[in-house]
Amino acid sequence: MSDPITLPLAPDCSLRTVKPLQADLITALAGGEVVVLDCARVERADIAFVQLVLAASGTAERSGKRIGLSNMPAPVAAAFQRAGVAVPLLTLS
Repeated sequence: MSDPITLPLAPDCSLRTVKPLQADLITALAGGEVVVLDCARVERADIAFVQLVLAASGTAERSGKRIGLSNMPAPVAAAFQRAGVAVPLLTLS
């Protein structure tokens, strides 16, 4: 198993930035089995971000890969909570 690829996220993870993040995720998944989204700098997250993470996680899982979250600040946790998604299930240790 290869080392995880860490993808540091920008402060804005919203509808405005979801397309470039999607491209970054695709590239990261092509390069490794585990991709960790480092959320430390995220100041804004919305449902578009949650949807992207969930969709990418499903795609990764079908390919035998994994996506996880690390350093999750309150805005990210709140976005997942508003979406009704249990964040701890997505968080990598």
